[in-house]
Amino acid sequence: MKKYLTIYHDLLSDIQTKKYQSGEILPSNQQLVMRYHVSRETVRKAMQLLADEGYIQTIRGKGSLVLAKKRYLFPVSSIKSYKEIVKESGLDSVNRVLKIQNHVLVPERLRFGSPEMYSQLIVRARVVNGIPTILDYDYINEDVAKDVPKADAEDSLFNYFESKLGLTVDYAIKHLTVENAEYDDCDLLKIDQSMPMVVVRSETHLTDSRILSYTESRHRADKFSSVEFARRHH
Repeated sequence: MKKYLTIYHDLLSDIQTKKYQSGEILPSNQQLVMRYHVSRETVRKAMQLLADEGYIQTIRGKGSLVLAKKRYLFPVSSIKSYKEIVKESGLDSVNRVLKIQNHVLVPERLRFGSPEMYSQLIVRARVVNGIPTILDYDYINEDVAKDVPKADAEDSLFNYFESKLGLTVDYAIKHLTVENAEYDDCDLLKIDQSMPMVVVRSETHLTDSRILSYTESRHRADKFSSVEFARRHH
């Protein structure tokens, strides 16, 4: 791992575990240079990454101030349950199951040309720090899993699939777009129509190549953050 990522992950862990509380100042760049035996530019890159994600704000003459986290970090290039994201981000979040309906045809906009599939539809609102932030529409392949209990939908679908049904999730194909807010977004998330929505449409597969679910995850753009690291292979 590159040095700046090591510094970033160490400081992020310290922030998430409350070693550094909101309103506190992180060690100075010079202190970090000496601690990690790196250049100022390496430290600067780590601090810029924390700032880009909304964890800190650099104040001239004072240093890097830890901010109250108002966004969650959504992983686009990896598969994590919402429960795992909440735990890693140190957020106060609850799930509200809004609807469970059986034998629902998966909308064409989620299938991207794949064959029709009937599913159990589970609609959930994610409330982060008291603010309705995300709407999740999960269409679960009824040939793989039927009648997901409401309690498990409120807790974690991934945990239910993996721990209780013994399924193994292999990979997901994700499509990310920014779209205008729809009526249900405004009604259920209590937002104005002018608020853009980040929409992630996913197709999740098991190790035996069966489709486990299609998901449409609709995020308030002002609460959405996604930072990914990519490497080009020569």
